[in-house]
Amino acid sequence: MNRVNFNLYPRDGYFFKESDGTSIRADSWPGVIRRVAKYRVRAGLAPGNPEVEVMEQACQRNPAHCVRDDPVRAEMLKKVSLKGRILNFLSSLRRARDKTPIDFVGAPEAERRAAICAACPNNTSISEGCGSCKAALTEMRSDILGRGRSIDNRLVGCVVTGEDLPTAIHINQQAIEHSELPGHCWRKRTL
Repeated sequence: MNRVNFNLYPRDGYFFKESDGTSIRADSWPGVIRRVAKYRVRAGLAPGNPEVEVMEQACQRNPAHCVRDDPVRAEMLKKVSLKGRILNFLSSLRRARDKTPIDFVGAPEAERRAAICAACPNNTSISEGCGSCKAALTEMRSDILGRGRSIDNRLVGCVVTGEDLPTAIHINQQAIEHSELPGHCWRKRTL
């Protein structure tokens, strides 16, 4: 299924053209989907699948705003646990640090980022497993961050980027393009 990047405003606005010719508008794609479902009940139309139909029509009008769901990628992400992705993130930081020192942001910026991540639904707990896994995670964080940088206990791991958030908020990183990151995310590249 095609998915619209909800952070991009469509040139024609948020609307769906129903099979009977009715144009249904709202302030967002989820709003359009809800209104289509309600309209079909009131009009006695078949319920169909409003989410899929709205997304398909929106992608036909704005193909550059859409991403095709990739089942292979989704399956791969299921197989690689968040814990494994976080450990990989921390290991790659350690390896990179051996070649080039890590560039850290100041405490005010780290606090701003922490506040954003703490309220984000992508801030996901990880199954830390055994005591040695917990110790390895703690040791890697401490080794990378050094002294003087606090660990925010509200933060765990980002399920989208696979980063250890208590560490990532302190590191000066480039923003990335990723449709699953919310618009207010400090890691998301915006135009």
